This record gives sequence, C-alpha cells and structure tokens, in this order.
Amino acid sequence: YAKQQGFGIVKAGGAYKQEKGKTLNERRKCTWKCESGGKPDGRIRASSRLLNGVSGKGVKMANRKTKKVGCPVMLHAKVTKGWEMIHSALAAERNGVENFPVSERQLRNVVDKEKQLKMMEGDANATAAYFHRMSTDNQNFFHLHRLDDDERLKDVMWVDARSRAAYIEFGDVVCFDSTYLTNRYLLPFANFVRVNHHGQSVLLGCALISHEDAETFGWVFSNWISCMGGKAPSGILTDQDAVMKKSYCKVMPNTRHRWCLWHILNKLPLKLGGYDKYDEIKQALLRAIYDSYTVEEFENSWNEAIDAYNLGENAWLKGLYQEREWWIPPYMKDMFWAGMRSTQRVESMNSFFDKYLKKQTRLYEFVQQYCKAMERRVEDEKQADADSARFCHQLVSDFPIERVFQKIYTSAKFLEVQQECLKNLYVSIVGCKVVDENVLEYTIEDRVWVRDPNTRKDVPTRRKRECEVKYNSNSYEAWCVCKLMESSGIICRHIIAVFEKNDVEE
Repeated sequence: YAKQQGFGIVKAGGAYKQEKGKTLNERRKCTWKCESGGKPDGRIRASSRLLNGVSGKGVKMANRKTKKVGCPVMLHAKVTKGWEMIHSALAAERNGVENFPVSERQLRNVVDKEKQLKMMEGDANATAAYFHRMSTDNQNFFHLHRLDDDERLKDVMWVDARSRAAYIEFGDVVCFDSTYLTNRYLLPFANFVRVNHHGQSVLLGCALISHEDAETFGWVFSNWISCMGGKAPSGILTDQDAVMKKSYCKVMPNTRHRWCLWHILNKLPLKLGGYDKYDEIKQALLRAIYDSYTVEEFENSWNEAIDAYNLGENAWLKGLYQEREWWIPPYMKDMFWAGMRSTQRVESMNSFFDKYLKKQTRLYEFVQQYCKAMERRVEDEKQADADSARFCHQLVSDFPIERVFQKIYTSAKFLEVQQECLKNLYVSIVGCKVVDENVLEYTIEDRVWVRDPNTRKDVPTRRKRECEVKYNSNSYEAWCVCKLMESSGIICRHIIAVFEKNDVEE
C-alpha cells in the first residue's frame, strides 16, 4: 500500500518465536510505521552553516533535511490462532461479512496450504512401522495405505479400536469432511464424525488423501465401510461437493445423503448480494427454509419468494431448488439425524486436533498425536458419563414429562428438553378435532424462534405460526408435524403442551 501511494515505511519493532530458550527464525509479531512518523530532531548539528541576517551577525541554520512530520500511520501484525478475529477484520474492510465472500474456514485453508511442506524422507516408513506396532498391540486397530506409480505414499487411512466400537453404538448417522489440512503435508485430512449421547463429537475414522477426486473418495468410503463390518450408515452429512456425491452414491446407494446447510447459506452474499433488495430476499428465503414444518409449506413459501423478487432466472437458486431433497430441513425430518444439519461437527473436531499439531509435526508423529487426542476424547466421555450419573439438573416446570426425561436423558441432552419446556410457555392450543375413537388432532399456535447472534440462544419473535399434533389417548402416543422428536430425539414443546392438556402422568 505504501508503495502504491508513494511513501516509505520503516520497521519499528517485533519479536521472534521462542522455543526451549532459543530464538527461532520465525517472526511472531512486527510493527511498521510511516517513514514520516515521529518528531523532527530540532538540534543544530556541527555541520550547520551560517545564514547572514539583517543584523549582520547571522543565524545558525541546520543543513540536514528530515521527513519526520509526526505521521501517525502504523500497522501492527501478530501471529495468532484467532481465525474468527482475523476473518472479522478482513470482512470489516469490505463493509461487513455480507460483502465478504470468503468464509472463516476458507481463510484457514488458504493459510494452511501456504504453510505446508512436502513429505520428508523416511516419514512413510516410520508411519507404516507405527501402524504395524499398533496392530500388534490391538488386532482391532485398522489401517490401510497405497502407493503411487513411483512407490511413494499416496493415501493412508486408519480407524482405532475405540472408533470401531463407537460405530456400533453411534454409527447410524455420520459427518464426513475433507477440507481440514494438516500443517505439513499436501494431504487433506478427512474424517468421519458422529455425535454421542452427551452431544460430544466422536471420531469414527481418519484418512490422509492425495487427491479429492471420485476414485480417491471411493477408496476411502469403501474401505471404511469394510472396516466397520460392511455396514453403511443410515445417513451421511457432507458439503456440497459433486465429486464426493458421485462417490458415496456409488459406494453407499442405500444411505440417505444430506448436504451441509451452513455451507449453502454461506454463499448467499456471493450469489445474491448484487440484488437491490438483497436483505429482503435473504429473509424471505431463510423463512422458507427454517420456518417450514412440511414440504408443502416450504415449496409454497419458496415459490412466493422467487415470484415476489423476480428470481426465476437465477441459475444458482434453480439448481438448489432442483436438489432441495438433499438439504432442505422439511425433506430430512422423517429420519433421525442426531440434531446434525451441518458439518460444523467435523470442524469442531478439527479445532480439537489443532491443540495437538504443530507446523513441525512429522507424518508418523501426526498419527501418534492422533492417538493422544483420542485418549483425551475418551476421558471427556467418561467424565460426562460420571457427571450424568452423579448430578441432575433441577426442573424448570411442573410438567410431568420433564421429570420422566430427567431420569432417562444424559445431562447435556436433558438441557435441550428443558429448552422445549421453557418454550412451551409461548405455546397455546387453539383447536381440536376428533380423528377417530382414540385419536385427537390439536392445532397449536407457536411463536417463530430465531437464534440471537450475540447470546447464541433461541429467542421468540412476534411472528406466530401453527402446527398440528395428533394424540392417541389410549396409548399416550403423540406425533407432531415439526418432527423434532424423529429427527433429533428431543420431545418438542407442541407435544408437551398436548400432554399437559390431557394430564398425562409419568
């Protein structure tokens, strides 16, 4: 910038990385200032000359020029892991996140790519030897690798014994992501992640892959399923990648596939930011996506938004609508997803691994660090099990159903049930009709809830909407059109209201 504007800069300070008492040649922070910063030196030098004045005595004049005029321009840079802060600063230069098309994760990946080094000699052999030792100690440790035409390590994947055991309990729905890159190698770190009964991320396998193409993904998926006893998951959540889609559709034809909702919506500013009424368009589309309980509601709301803002010729929106069954929530609510609708579960696991990896980490060390990270994850789960057994949250309502779930849910999941109990305060029954002898159909009026970006909590809006709940008075069963129970395993506030209406006891 200084060069473009025609002024000079000077380095005003900085610091280098310290490790084990030694100063490494890796700068951690630095400050630059305009060359005209600071106060001019008012002292008269010995080389000054005499300028004849009116009195004839002359006045001493300094013959040295100076650029110092007190310019305050300064830039300070510091190496930090605060990707969110860095991303926010860059977005601010573009007048906000809405006008900055690069996501925080994309920024991280670009920087990681720049930091990568090629594999060093001996790393592949050391890694293979480590895997062999792990397999000798535990026969349930699975690993596989393949070489390229030059006999160099190409792809490697491994699944430890704990992950294979966890798949039996929590392998019905998984997230898969390959965008996290290790700091050293030109190999994307791909992993399978699932949520356990405490809401914690559980790792179900890892792979370092050389190419993100259909053949490589097919190799990963097929061998991972083989490792898990040939049982494919019921559902898999990935980003919107056409190459990946081709691979898992071929390897897992009976698995329900879902795209990450966050990645799709994150493209709204880039794809639609040029429209004059962008803010209104965004809100209309988000309402259609989030506020629709049924497929019919979504399609009506979506088409109304398209017609209202003349978006019928937008190719991106056309493509999304044609593939709506892959990402729109109402199309996904008929099966259990453990509350997952984005791959951020995988990204949280990636952030967890950041604590164990450094730029200098070798490939075989990476695998060792992975095992340490997994041990920490196991300890976290054991601690959560112990806490759920020893402690319980106090009740927040007088609903009998809350007392039931207090006994059967883990501590983390019971908090989600309590949120629905609190939201029930905004629910009212506005209608009821008899379907048959034992079945009643209730019409529930509810508020529309949105996520507060500051507190990250759901808050009620003034907008209201209705949903339907069917209740069997003979079997005490209930079905709600919102299908929160089916998709996440959490009883919804609408069913709680019906149970309360019918005095359903424990």
